[in-house]
Amino acid sequence: SRRDAGDVRALLSTAALCSEVEVNGANGDGTPLLEGSPTEAAIVRLALGEGIDLNKLRKRHPRIDIAYRSDTRLYMQTQHTAPGDDVLTAVKGSPMEVLALCADRLVRGNREPLTDDERREVERANERMAGDGLRVLGVARGDGPHAADEGRLTWLGLLAMEDPIRPGVIELIARFQRSGIETVMITGDQSATAYAVARKLNLSGDGALSILDSTQLPSLDPQMLQALVGKTHVFARVSPAHKLQIVEALKATGRVVAMTGDGVNDGPALKAADIGIAMGGSGTDVARDVADVILEQDDLQTLAQSLADGRSIGDNISKSVSFFLATNFSEIMLMLSALAVGLDAPLNPRQLLWINLISDIFPGLALSQEAPEADILDRPPKNPDAPLFSISDYKRMSVSSAIITAASLAAYGLGVARYGRGEQAQSMAFQSLTVGQLLHALSCRSQRHAALDFGALPPNRSLFAAVGGSLALQGVTMIAPGLARLIGSAPLTPYGVLASVGTAAASLIINDAVKIARPTTTKES
Repeated sequence: SRRDAGDVRALLSTAALCSEVEVNGANGDGTPLLEGSPTEAAIVRLALGEGIDLNKLRKRHPRIDIAYRSDTRLYMQTQHTAPGDDVLTAVKGSPMEVLALCADRLVRGNREPLTDDERREVERANERMAGDGLRVLGVARGDGPHAADEGRLTWLGLLAMEDPIRPGVIELIARFQRSGIETVMITGDQSATAYAVARKLNLSGDGALSILDSTQLPSLDPQMLQALVGKTHVFARVSPAHKLQIVEALKATGRVVAMTGDGVNDGPALKAADIGIAMGGSGTDVARDVADVILEQDDLQTLAQSLADGRSIGDNISKSVSFFLATNFSEIMLMLSALAVGLDAPLNPRQLLWINLISDIFPGLALSQEAPEADILDRPPKNPDAPLFSISDYKRMSVSSAIITAASLAAYGLGVARYGRGEQAQSMAFQSLTVGQLLHALSCRSQRHAALDFGALPPNRSLFAAVGGSLALQGVTMIAPGLARLIGSAPLTPYGVLASVGTAAASLIINDAVKIARPTTTKES
């Protein structure tokens, strides 16, 4: 190679000057404490490792101007004072963009004209490294404030760095895909780099990977962009304005958009997204201020747990309300059914009040504390515009109520057949209904798993305690004359206990059988 150590130091010094990283002391292990973007911090760390003193370098060349990368300029440019009242221009950014601004190259400390063959050599090297998933930057410098505008920069070389995929991220992407969540990469990297990383992440699942160079976005009309974003897995060479444009186009297609980001430039897109997610550790104040969610540990794995918890909250609200509605329907249906066939009202007002106190409050609250089901992330998302309960949900609750009611009527009928109309038969209906409602709380834990399918659901000690305590108290009413009289009931005979508990248990078994036989469908969003 015709390059020497001096050329490498010039490359690293220029790249370090063209950055905003600050060196603030040292970490506990003695390594420099750097504050700035990860990419620039990696460059400065390499420069420091080669013996370049960044603070001294900046004192020798104080920065007098800075121009950030923009939609029309895919590179960053800084200008510094140089000896003799001259200006040193430092540039780093998209390799081909920076190369196009160069007239010569640095070879062993001397400037030599850039030939077409050498430009093609740089292009091939860039494509090779980008294809390996490396983030590649071109670095150049020039004399005078207009060196870049006039194409008089001196090419210093390519800087390639690996941004390794964090452990567990590949599995996380696969988990999102099973959940019906589309993961899209929006990056400022070149298309080749972004494509290589996306392949490792398997962003497209079993389909073909689609990538869009975002420099084409300004020329697309909104309808065309909306059609493309729904089929694109990777957006490369993205600017801050492009991020906002992509998020708005995704929302226009009816999708619910969650975006993660940590930089100042991510602010507009984070705010525009339905759910903006910022990094609490490495994220900037701007990103955290506009975000809806802040990940304190910068661990994307917490997104999966947050998703499971969010779905679980929605499920638990549905479970509790479903339990309340189904059990209250059964009370109404029992009273109306008994009167419709000419029997006496099986429940008195005190018994109805007792049922609502015993079977509703504590089991209903305990259902709201269910842990996420094991398969909660393997389901497609619900349509956010869908109501809490669909027509099929109301049908399901009606069937459950009818089964509990039928069991209570069966207990009432057995009591009438054995003891005639009167307090004993009514007490059997009351006990069957109350026990059946309490057992139904176990069935409401899941729409997919039977209550008796032990091990399919995570334990809910609160529910077990609520149901167990309520059943114990209800059992006292079957045998204690004083408590029975208080609620207008009568102690049951052994036959009455067996018939009441048996019919209540039968309602649980039948409801579980109906649940397993019923196909479960979930609308996707």
